[in-house]
Amino acid sequence: MKPHRIRMTHALLAHYGLLQHMQVLKPFPARDRDLCRFHADDYVTFLRSITPETQQDQLRQLKRFNVGEDCPVFDGLYNYCQTYAGGSVGGAVKLNHGLCDIAINWAGGLHHAKKCEASGFCYVNDIVLAILELLKQHEEMSVMLDMEKGNTTPFNVPLDDGIDDETYQSLFKPIVGKVMEVFRPGAVVLQCGADSLSGDRLGCFNLSIKGHAECVRYMRSFNVPLLLVGGGGYTILMLLVVGAMRSCFGIEVDDKMPQHEYYEYFGPDYNLHVAPSNMENKNSRQLLEEIRVKLLDNLTNFTCPSAQFQERPPDTEFPEDDQKGVVLHGEGTDRMADDTSCARVLDIGSMSIEEPVSAKVEQESLNKSSDQPVPMYTKP
Repeated sequence: MKPHRIRMTHALLAHYGLLQHMQVLKPFPARDRDLCRFHADDYVTFLRSITPETQQDQLRQLKRFNVGEDCPVFDGLYNYCQTYAGGSVGGAVKLNHGLCDIAINWAGGLHHAKKCEASGFCYVNDIVLAILELLKQHEEMSVMLDMEKGNTTPFNVPLDDGIDDETYQSLFKPIVGKVMEVFRPGAVVLQCGADSLSGDRLGCFNLSIKGHAECVRYMRSFNVPLLLVGGGGYTILMLLVVGAMRSCFGIEVDDKMPQHEYYEYFGPDYNLHVAPSNMENKNSRQLLEEIRVKLLDNLTNFTCPSAQFQERPPDTEFPEDDQKGVVLHGEGTDRMADDTSCARVLDIGSMSIEEPVSAKVEQESLNKSSDQPVPMYTKP
């Protein structure tokens, strides 16, 4: 999740004209105490203090917190963690206050990070932090479209190499539909990793962008508050984002990519959609049907475990001016009622990037007290 890739994604959304359907926010970074809602205090302290210059003096700590190989130390590491975590938590806060129906943080989705250690390019688990925020108001669930097993979901669906759009949908829709029926979540976190797309250099699935985006459209059809975050993927995350946004807004976009500052990165064909390859689908119909029947049966017979009552953390409050001034795409408080339009969408632009002039920018404040006004630029 390099910041450069997020800039490329944002530029592509801008030149496809999709930002005009959203309100673009710049949230404040997550604070130490925000990160410590899930992560251990000493781990957060370590992330805040480690630098490339000091890492040789902290070899024991590097090993203890699993930092150094696939989670390298770099300049600005802690600020990076604060920034992408602040985007996901900020989106959850907006959803909790009913100020949007969909919040998006494509810099987020770093779901491998554990309570006391980094893992798989992930230092801070922004998904868990966002879920903890959503749980203040909602019974919530997390759905991952990543190919890898995450650290935030109660069950996973085992799939073999080469699965394509048709066979993936044959599992995704009935299983997720049953999950929504059984758990009836008040909000959903959808982690849209791109490593399941055809052509990913480490992935082994064969999904197209259209197939992946259809999963987003299906989740949106349940009309519950939805937080979209990024995730894995090594080549074409930005293309997946545009496909997902196309599903959200019900807007057809040209396959031929518009000219923009990163145009040359998408050669030689400069197309949005990447065609699936001819790789073998090792998932037989019989195997997939057995998986589907088994999981649906498990969900039908699922009994929620008992849990001890805990005091709920206080709600995160917005400044009074924020609540009065914000105007998002789509008026009123009704949830989305159909599949052809997408109301009240926020794009949490958590990387520090140059916004196009047409983008409406609001300063999101998670760190300021409720008596401090927040600068805001709202859609006319």
